[in-house]
Amino acid sequence: MKNKLLRKLLFFGGFIMSLSIYAQSITGTVSDNNGPLPGANVIVKGTSNGTTTDFDGNFTLNEVDSDAVLTVSFLGYITQDVKIANQSTINIVLIEDASQLDEVVVVGYGKTSRRFVTGAITTVKSEDITKTPVISVDQALQGNAAGVTVINAGSPGTSPQIQIRGLNTFGNSQPLYVIDGIVSGGLNEVNPNDIESIDILKDASTAAIYGSRASNGVVLITTKKGKAGKTKITVDSYVSVQSLPKELDLLNSSQFERYASETFGLPNRYTDDPASTQRNTDWQDEVFQSGVTHNTNLGVSGGSDSAIFNISAGYLDQEGIIINTGFKRASFRANSEFKLGDKFKIGETLSVADSEMLNEEENGDRTLLEHTIKSLPYTPVYNANNPGGFGGTDTALDAGSDAENPVRLQTIGSNTTETMKILGSLYASYEIIDGLNFKFQYGYDRSTAENNIHRPSFDEGINERAAAEIIQGTNIFSSNTFTNALTYSKSLNDIHNFDMLVVVEKFEATTRNNRAQSSNPLTDAITVIQGNATVTNQLFEYGLISYIGRLNYNYDEKYILSASIRRDGSSRFGSNNRWGTFPAVSLGWAISEEDFLKDSNLFSNLKLRGSWGVTGNDGSQDYVYQSGLISGYNYSGFANNTGVSNFGSANPDLKWEEATQINIGLDAAFLNNALKVSLEYYNNENEDVIVPIPNVSSDGLGEAFTQRNGASTSTKGFELNLGYTHDKGGDFTWAANVNLGTSKNEATDLGDLSFIESSIFEGENLSRITEGESLFYFYGYETDGLFQAGDDTSAQPNAAAGDIRFVDQNNDGIIDSEDNVKIGNPFPDFTYGINLTANYKQFDFSLSLTGVSGNDVYNTNIYDLEGMTRLFNAGTSVLNRWTPTNTNASVPRFTLDHSDNVNRSDRFVENGAYAKLRNLTIGYSLKDTELQGIANGALSKLRFYIAAQNLFTISDYSGYDPEIGGSSTVNPGQQSAAAGVGIDRGVYPQPRSIIAGLQFAF
Repeated sequence: MKNKLLRKLLFFGGFIMSLSIYAQSITGTVSDNNGPLPGANVIVKGTSNGTTTDFDGNFTLNEVDSDAVLTVSFLGYITQDVKIANQSTINIVLIEDASQLDEVVVVGYGKTSRRFVTGAITTVKSEDITKTPVISVDQALQGNAAGVTVINAGSPGTSPQIQIRGLNTFGNSQPLYVIDGIVSGGLNEVNPNDIESIDILKDASTAAIYGSRASNGVVLITTKKGKAGKTKITVDSYVSVQSLPKELDLLNSSQFERYASETFGLPNRYTDDPASTQRNTDWQDEVFQSGVTHNTNLGVSGGSDSAIFNISAGYLDQEGIIINTGFKRASFRANSEFKLGDKFKIGETLSVADSEMLNEEENGDRTLLEHTIKSLPYTPVYNANNPGGFGGTDTALDAGSDAENPVRLQTIGSNTTETMKILGSLYASYEIIDGLNFKFQYGYDRSTAENNIHRPSFDEGINERAAAEIIQGTNIFSSNTFTNALTYSKSLNDIHNFDMLVVVEKFEATTRNNRAQSSNPLTDAITVIQGNATVTNQLFEYGLISYIGRLNYNYDEKYILSASIRRDGSSRFGSNNRWGTFPAVSLGWAISEEDFLKDSNLFSNLKLRGSWGVTGNDGSQDYVYQSGLISGYNYSGFANNTGVSNFGSANPDLKWEEATQINIGLDAAFLNNALKVSLEYYNNENEDVIVPIPNVSSDGLGEAFTQRNGASTSTKGFELNLGYTHDKGGDFTWAANVNLGTSKNEATDLGDLSFIESSIFEGENLSRITEGESLFYFYGYETDGLFQAGDDTSAQPNAAAGDIRFVDQNNDGIIDSEDNVKIGNPFPDFTYGINLTANYKQFDFSLSLTGVSGNDVYNTNIYDLEGMTRLFNAGTSVLNRWTPTNTNASVPRFTLDHSDNVNRSDRFVENGAYAKLRNLTIGYSLKDTELQGIANGALSKLRFYIAAQNLFTISDYSGYDPEIGGSSTVNPGQQSAAAGVGIDRGVYPQPRSIIAGLQFAF
């Protein structure tokens, strides 16, 4: 992968060196009334000779004719044409363009000005992304968008859990990702350095144009394009060291000897193996490491009036903080656009990313970290006498302690996933008449993921594998998108302003899954499938055809209307409900444009807006509306049988979930746009939510559940975004932004179901959904301290002094399943982000703090470390467990008489609120005069920076990390990926990072 990248870089280097170098002839500055404008575009009209201003607003152009005209432009300002007229120094003052007072916002199938937005859109710009070193897109989003919850996965290369305005479904809860107009799944292969902007569509008026796939929100990613002017080369490179922020307090060997002797009565271990008393393996030190990350990105961009281009390449090599985990990614992007005359334009976008992930292992329904914290401290890491060379528990002396050696589990053999991602588009547009344009775009998305697992044989005592195991799997996803769009813009007397859009779009996708598994190869050296193998193959096809219309209208830029409608036909649903219609409408009133406020010194902008719309969720799997066939099904615990059975029952009435969404917003700006405030209220009502209906064995169906539309949910909340920019044109500038969001979800109707359970741990479902409660709340017993000697235990006949007392919720004198209640909620009531930036002369500073409140974590680590159910290592807290002489303890007594003390209960539920310092960055940039003495003055930018990420976390949580996300896919034992949120089963913790980097351009 490195060689491929090197060849690409050498190609770009040769291309760059072939460019001509011109001598200086014209200098000048570009400014506004407040001072210099860095980044303004200055180009000799009609040529490709151009440049951008530096940090002080200065520019230099070479070999400019004396009668030439300079075109000077900057976002938000009126473009000016300035004649040279034999001048050698030109100073230009740009004037703000009231019609472009705010930035351009990307919306579905187009762009618009922020001042005409009537829905809920949050924008994250490239400068917000590149000011801090980030590896993935989700890091760029975290803390920058109100109402957007990003739960990072600590494991390198693992997809995050992203929710927009909370959870409103039992199934797929991920937003729709659209990259340069093409729907694409996942963000891991997207290089953040390639991104120009991220626009998040949060309400139906903005998202309904994506119809049946938009109810979880839409994330629009626009990648960088070239600009007319001198070719610009940028390099951004950094190195970071990552470490574990916190360790758990586990017993060492001497402490474990005391604990095991007092509880399990195992003094013979130390008599028969005296060396064990001197051996003290710190399994956390053995499993965790300091990981080093290298990230380098190269960009080349430029163009002329008729052609622009942007080419970039990047290489990331990230070591995980767990041994033998990591992520590598080589990426390449090429975007270009060409004008053929005044009316015709063609272009392309192309992204290629090749990645490799070293996966975290697990076994026996336990994660690697569950094995780590359970492993006995006197067990050696290595033992040359054992086949495989690893130490382990003794079959006779450590009976029942089957926690596996985590170092062996993670390092013996290999478990890798290699992914090749290709995403690209070709487009052409033609201006038929003034204001009327036609655009065709073809998009292609292909992802090939190969998972290769090789697990050699070993014998470490209680745990062994007699023969090597080999698993090879391939997932190939490909899609084609054909989009035909007709747009028309018209203004009547500069009062009635219209923008219209009509789109016909076809989307088709194919997914192939192949998996082969074999064992008993002749030798551990064989790493490919051979001999008798179990092979499974799957093929899924999915199609969507859509008809789309949108009308935007404003009257005198005061009264704004936006209306859209989309008609979708999907192959994922039966003939009775294959088509759906998704309308939306929104209104806006620019109050600050009214005569009674137009001359006010108080408001720079004041706009009231409201929207209503309907979106859909087609997150159901392919073919679930019909009954397929499956072979070799296991009936009621018996062996697989020859023949076939029906795979689920047919449901031709299955259809997409439908969300009716209302949004009310207020935007205000003060002090000449220095202070900006945005308020939102939203109410989303979901109907026809897909629920899993359990099948009974007598049906003879080869699937545990059948999908039905049978539930309703609601999600409500508020959002606040407050920003202030202090820029008086001096040496010191600063800006602050605070965003807050609340979200409350509820199951309002479950149809015929009394409840839905999910997330199995130790044979019990931890999550539940019932009418009137939040989704996937934690369910179990409420505890009331410990029994003491003489207490009445008649409600719990098995209990004795030192056992946990459960609350009798129905007062019937018996503790049973009827006393289980809601004991926690994994989803936060409140999320927030605080972002600060400052600049003083050549120094820059940025800080980002994020947090959540009102959520809980079900910490199964407490079960492992304080459960005392088997001979595993434990937390130091068990040394202070309840005994007849230590009755004030919070940890119950040791007992093997019953398992009531480890029943699901609020004993394992902890406050999940936290505040994290996500980023702290300090940078220094050389002055333009200082750059003149470096590389013969070729450099236009040179910046050094240091940064720290996840520097500290404020939390009461006792585990590694309170930020616990669910899987990006649905796992066995749960009906939704979201069901795993907030359940800590040894989740890979997020690392602390110390970073040093360099950015330069020429």
